[in-house]
Amino acid sequence: MTMLTAIVTMSCTQPTRVEEGFLDVNGTSLFYKTMGRGDPIVVLHGGPGFDHRQFLPYIWELAAQHKVILFDQRGTGLSSGTIDAESISIDSFIADIEGVREAFGIEEINLLGHSWGGVLAMHYGIRHPEKLKSLILCSTTGSEKSFGEMRTNYEADRPSGDGELLQQIYASEEFQNGNPEAVERFWRIYFKPYFVDHTLVDAMDLKFTENTIKNSNQVAGLIFQSIGDFDLHEDLQAIECPTLVIHGDSDPLPVLYAEKIHDSIAGSELVIAKDSGHWLFVDATETFTSSILEFLKRCE
Repeated sequence: MTMLTAIVTMSCTQPTRVEEGFLDVNGTSLFYKTMGRGDPIVVLHGGPGFDHRQFLPYIWELAAQHKVILFDQRGTGLSSGTIDAESISIDSFIADIEGVREAFGIEEINLLGHSWGGVLAMHYGIRHPEKLKSLILCSTTGSEKSFGEMRTNYEADRPSGDGELLQQIYASEEFQNGNPEAVERFWRIYFKPYFVDHTLVDAMDLKFTENTIKNSNQVAGLIFQSIGDFDLHEDLQAIECPTLVIHGDSDPLPVLYAEKIHDSIAGSELVIAKDSGHWLFVDATETFTSSILEFLKRCE
C-alpha cells in the first residue's frame, strides 16, 4: 500500500514552493521533496547510500517547467528501512519507485537518474518499460565492468597528498563515531577528482543526515551484492520510450559507457557536456538543464 502523508509547505527564495513529506511505501517511510508544477520528473540520487541533498540547489532549475520530485532511497537521508538483504535490494528499490509513481498519481513517469541512480533507473525501465514516459540517464553506466576504469581514472587525477589525508580522516575517532564535520571533510576531499575544477566540490551540499552517515556503507554493500556483476546492455533493448543519455567529457567514468547505453536503446539521444566531470549538474549546470528541458519538450 502506498500513502502520501505529512505534506509541509516551506517558504523559499525560488519562485515556486517546496513541499516536503513522507510516503508510506512497501513497509517503509520515504522522505520526499518537490518543487514546481507541470509534467513531473522523478529524480533518483546517486550512491548507493547517499541522499537527495546532492542535487540541491541545481536540480531546481528544472522546476521552472516541471514538477521535480526528489526522494531519499530507503535507509538513507530521512527515509527509514531495515538494513538487511531483504529490505535493501534492487527489487525493493524498484518497488519503491513504483510506490512513488503511484503516490503522486503519475500514469507514466519521466525518470531521471544520476550515477547509481542511473543504474537504478535502467533496472526500473527494463522491469517496467510501459510505466516510462521518458528516461534521462546522467553520468552512469550499464555495466559493472566500468568500475575498474573509473577507479583508475579517479586515482590518476587525485591531488598529491589527498590519499594520505583521506586515510587519516577515515582512521580518526571523529569519523569512526560518525561526526558530521569529519564525514563532510572526508567526502569534500574524496570527491575532488570527480570535477575538472577540483574547487567546485565546495559547491556541493555534503552535510549528510545521521541516517546516511550510519547506513551508507551497509546500503552500498547490500545493493552491490544484490545486482552482482551486471551488464544491462542487451536488456536495455526493452526500453522504447524517448531516452536522453548525458555525460561529461572529463568524467572518470569513461564516455565509452555512455555511448554503449546510447547504442543499446533505440532512438536515444546522447549529449556530451564539455569540460565537465561526474557531477554534471554542478559543473555543467546550464548544459545539464537546457539539454533536459529541450529533450522533455520534444517528448510532449
